[in-house]
Amino acid sequence: MNKTSVLALILAFIALTTVFMKQPSQNKTYHETRLEQVKRTGVIRCGYMVWPPFLKKDMRTGALDGLLYDLIEEIGRQLKLKIEWTTETTWGQMLTDLSMNRFDMACVPAFVNPARAREADFISPLFYAPINLYARKGDTRFDNNYEAANVAEVKFAAQDGQFTGVVANEMFPNATKVSIPQLTGGEDLYVMVGTNKADVIISDPYSYANFTTKNDDSLRLVLGSPLRVAAIGFPVPSNEPAFKNMLATTVIYLQDSGFFDKTIKKHEGTIKTLRAAKHYEE
Repeated sequence: MNKTSVLALILAFIALTTVFMKQPSQNKTYHETRLEQVKRTGVIRCGYMVWPPFLKKDMRTGALDGLLYDLIEEIGRQLKLKIEWTTETTWGQMLTDLSMNRFDMACVPAFVNPARAREADFISPLFYAPINLYARKGDTRFDNNYEAANVAEVKFAAQDGQFTGVVANEMFPNATKVSIPQLTGGEDLYVMVGTNKADVIISDPYSYANFTTKNDDSLRLVLGSPLRVAAIGFPVPSNEPAFKNMLATTVIYLQDSGFFDKTIKKHEGTIKTLRAAKHYEE
C-alpha cells in the first residue's frame, strides 16, 4: 500500500470518527425553559385555592377577588404577561400539580418549610403569619403554659405532611398525634377538636377565621405568644432559576414601591398580616 492510500485511509477514519462524535449532540432534544415558555405564550398559568381573605370566589359568576388576586394580577401587569387562573388545587395536591406542569406557579400563600422545599422553589417571603395553638372553648389547661401540652395524654389534630403536623412533631414531640391524610379537608382538624377526638390544633389565624365563619365557634385561641412566625411564599418549579428570578425581582419591586402595603390594607380586615421588612431596612 502506497503512502497516498495510507493517507486516504487515515483521513477517512478521522472523518468517520468526527461524524459519530457529533451524532449524539445533533440528536439531543432541546427543552424550553419555563421563562422562555411564558415569554413565548405571553401567559403565566396559575394554580390556586379559595382561601379568604387571600382569595375569594363568587360561586355564582366564578369571578376571583382578594388580596392574592390583586397581587398576582399586578405581577402580570408589571411583566406584561397575562395571568390565567387555570387550575383549582388543594394543599395535598398543590406540589404534585406543579411538578406535573398543570400550571406555571402555585399562586397560593403557602407556608415555607423544608418538606415543601424538597419539591419546589419559593418566592418568599411575601409576608409572615403567626402560628397559634387552639383548644375547645372552656379548656384553659394550656394558657401561657404550652409545655403542659407536651405530654402523651394530650392529643394533637394534625394533617400528614402539612404545617400542622410538622410543628406539632417539632415542638410537642411527647404529645399524641391524631392524623388525617393530606387529601382530607383541613377543616376536619377543627371538627376533631370540637368533638373531643383531639384536644388541640396548631393553626394560623386565617384558617381559623375561615372555619369559625362557616361553622359553630367551638374553639378558642390558647393564650400566649405565637408558637412561631412562619414565612409565606409562592411555590414555583424547581430548576427554573430564570423564571424564579423574574418573579422574585417583581415581588421585591412591588414590596419596595408600597403596592404590597396598600393591597394588604385593602383586604386584610380584622386579621392583621405581618409585613416583610423593606429590603433597605434589612
